[in-house]
Amino acid sequence: MLCTLLNNAQQDYGTPTTEPLPKKLSELRVAIEVHNFPLHIDAVKISDRYYWKHTTSILCRESEITIIEYGAYLFYNGKWNLRKSYPLKELNKNFGTKKQQLLQAQPYTWINNWRSDSKLYAGWAMWYFIGVTPAGEKVCGYQKIETTNTLLNP
Repeated sequence: MLCTLLNNAQQDYGTPTTEPLPKKLSELRVAIEVHNFPLHIDAVKISDRYYWKHTTSILCRESEITIIEYGAYLFYNGKWNLRKSYPLKELNKNFGTKKQQLLQAQPYTWINNWRSDSKLYAGWAMWYFIGVTPAGEKVCGYQKIETTNTLLNP
C-alpha cells in the first residue's frame, strides 16, 4: 500500500523565485527574445501518457544571430539543472531556420514543443538559446514555463 501511495503522490520540485540563472546564461547579454505559449501549461491525457502542449518562438530584433546552442533546464533541488542541449540540426527542423540562422525581426516557432510523461506532475522548465552576432558577440535568450498537475480531460 505504501508503494501505491508513493507512486501516486504529487511530486513537488519547487518554484523558482530568486535563484540565479545558470552561469552560462547569466554571463551573456539577452538579445534573443523567447516566447512560450502558454506560460502555464495544463496536461492532457492521450492513451497512457500525459502531454503538456505548448509552442516556443524565438526572435532577434537587432541583427541576425547564429544559434550555437539551445535546450532546456528543469528546476529542482533549488536550482536550474540542464535537462538537455539539443543537436543544432534539430533547430532547423523544429523552428524552420536555415543553418541555425535567425534573420533580423523574423519569428521562428516550434509549434509542437510538447513534454510528455507516463506520470502527471507539475514543474518548471526554462528554454534557452545561445547565439553569436555578426560582430562576434555571444548572446542569449530564455524564458521559464510552468507545467501543472491539472488534467484538462479527466
